[in-house]
Amino acid sequence: MGLWKVLQREARSGKFEVFKPQVPKRVKDKNARHPVTKKRLKKLVYMSVLCETKIPLSKLSQDILGDMWYWYVDPKTSEAVVIGKVRSESGCLVPRELIRVFEEVCFINFSVKDLEALAERYCMHTDEWMKFLASKYDKVIKFCLDYKKKMEAKDAEL
Repeated sequence: MGLWKVLQREARSGKFEVFKPQVPKRVKDKNARHPVTKKRLKKLVYMSVLCETKIPLSKLSQDILGDMWYWYVDPKTSEAVVIGKVRSESGCLVPRELIRVFEEVCFINFSVKDLEALAERYCMHTDEWMKFLASKYDKVIKFCLDYKKKMEAKDAEL
């Protein structure tokens, strides 16, 4: 059942299960008084909004993309996949998946060295949709790189 149907059903029944509207509580204000009658005014108090204050990010080992070859966006999962050249037991270079980034926010965990490696390498894509997804990852990589460089410069000044 679609979201619109759920909202219509809840509005008709008056029993909100999925989306509960916030009903304010009327409380007498300690400081505010009516200018003529001098009675205390009432104010509406809403519950505080529940939201994340810190983004939960997984810890990554730093400077792991030194042997990076290229990166691409996986068409099945829309994850950024970094491919690197790794020496096999026979001594020749073999392409191997180094890391998968499932969301753009995870790039904030990367070091400046890794972000520079990602920014200067070309993202492999096959069609327009993958090009669009790759551009999203590119923008976040460049933003994180600029932010980290500014923070390093700020720390160097202090």
